[in-house]
Amino acid sequence: MKKVLLLFIALLSISMYAQDDITYESAVYINDVAISEIPRFVELHKKFTDMSLGKNRTMTAEWVFRHWYGSGHTFVIYSQYNSMEDFHKDPDIANKNIKAKINATEDTNEKENLWKEWTEYRSFSNAHSDEVRVAYNATGFYQLEKTDFDIPFTMVVGKYNSSGKWGEMGKAFFDWRIKNSVDNGSSMSGGVSYHFMGKSSEVEVWQCYTNLVEFAKAVTAKNPESELAIKARKTFWNLVDGAHEDQIYVHIGHVNMEKGIFDLAGKDR
Repeated sequence: MKKVLLLFIALLSISMYAQDDITYESAVYINDVAISEIPRFVELHKKFTDMSLGKNRTMTAEWVFRHWYGSGHTFVIYSQYNSMEDFHKDPDIANKNIKAKINATEDTNEKENLWKEWTEYRSFSNAHSDEVRVAYNATGFYQLEKTDFDIPFTMVVGKYNSSGKWGEMGKAFFDWRIKNSVDNGSSMSGGVSYHFMGKSSEVEVWQCYTNLVEFAKAVTAKNPESELAIKARKTFWNLVDGAHEDQIYVHIGHVNMEKGIFDLAGKDR
């Protein structure tokens, strides 16, 4: 009964943003990829993501990160949708697009090789885990103007549970850390998301930096805090329930929806 009550309070606190635009974000964690196999995973991910793309896809964005620090998985793939209906439709559409392009391949040997590679690529997901999160327009994504995301930037993720007020807790972190660090140029972007489906933390916060050096500078800098930031910091930590975990990732690439390709991080890649 206590768990049900806490969940109700948490959902009620999130409903503060109910009139706001919602983004649904699928997170797929690829586990246990050997170091020697990482280049092959990236190669195949690009090949079959490119083949899966088309105007019929329902996702609005997709980002791939390699795990750099912390415990757990090797890669995480974040895919974004405007609705849960779009989320449920998209995997079948992607698979149909791939199958259609393989079947349209005229060279028999090339076609056979593509089927084998697709099987190999899908095997990387055998030990995966996943979840769905929600983000709200007001706090879900905040960035510097004219930010260049086509670089192997660093993303730092903090995962927390709350005493119940998820929305208040996420907004407090946004006011304390994310908005200030983006506004003063110490980070590229940041945002907050909330648990929706699957097994994971209730509140997740993230910030991006151009590289690890800039991240180190940002966390060691002693910048003055406004009264709002001080109040938000206290509110955030008062709402944290139990231990939390931090993860550091490096951007591998993302889907360029306009070009219809998976764009590897870095110029002309």
